[in-house]
Amino acid sequence: MTKKNMLSLGAHMSIAGGLEKALERGTSIGCTALQLFTQNNRRWHSKQLTADQIALFKKTQKNLPINPVISHASYLINLASPNIAVNEKSVQALRNELERCSMLDIPYLVLHPGSPLTEDKQWGLDKIAENLYSLLKETKKTTILLETMAGQGASIGSTFQELAYLLAKLSDFKERVGICFDTCHVFSAGYDLRDQTTYTKTMQEFENHIGLNSIHLFHLNDSKHILGSHIDRHEHIGQGKIGLEAFRLLLNDSRFLSTTKILETPKENSDDDLNNLSLLLNLLSPKTRTHYGL
Repeated sequence: MTKKNMLSLGAHMSIAGGLEKALERGTSIGCTALQLFTQNNRRWHSKQLTADQIALFKKTQKNLPINPVISHASYLINLASPNIAVNEKSVQALRNELERCSMLDIPYLVLHPGSPLTEDKQWGLDKIAENLYSLLKETKKTTILLETMAGQGASIGSTFQELAYLLAKLSDFKERVGICFDTCHVFSAGYDLRDQTTYTKTMQEFENHIGLNSIHLFHLNDSKHILGSHIDRHEHIGQGKIGLEAFRLLLNDSRFLSTTKILETPKENSDDDLNNLSLLLNLLSPKTRTHYGL
């Protein structure tokens, strides 16, 4: 159902009523890609997927123009936790998430790296790397995408250097680890994107530390708070402190035309996702629209 040079754009969709419902909801507003949770993201444990659930999800996706489907890991997972019990539960929960993705043929799992809380950042970085290394060693398929973070509290992943350190520690699994670049988080962490000069500078800095080819997914979110606030609060596209120009630059950047882009903007009204998607489409240049055959 997909075509060459298809724009891979969508939003995070609810799985209420069944995993396949997220696909149907996404298609109804024009998504060609989407993100979902494969389970309740506020619980440690979930029921195992049945063969019927898996088959229905795959059948539904096959008949709809949604590719890829991306999963986001539970917010409870903290691979940097100094609490032994929480750390063990986090590792097991991520293992389960990877298994669910594998069963559903979901290629990417987005993960917030974690927070060492009372320990220092270096301890946290090494604990995350240690946990991820063991999980990647024992699993085979799904790629983990470490998400850029806003830098709230002691969270890890708000600097390109921290993410580069983790990727270097996991270099034995280069094909299984990448980056999810969240525009709100990056901006809140202090990396500007608002005009051609600052956008170019930030992308060059990312290239220098990590490499743009490590970006497999963009989360497109405006920010309720100012540059460098370290506050993670998403806003509708063009209504926050980032503004429209950053999204125009990103959507028309030839380096990222084939990279999937997902909205995580507020869902205050039933048509919010559709309105944000429509706005993004209107930012595409004539050249970019021709590339996608629009």
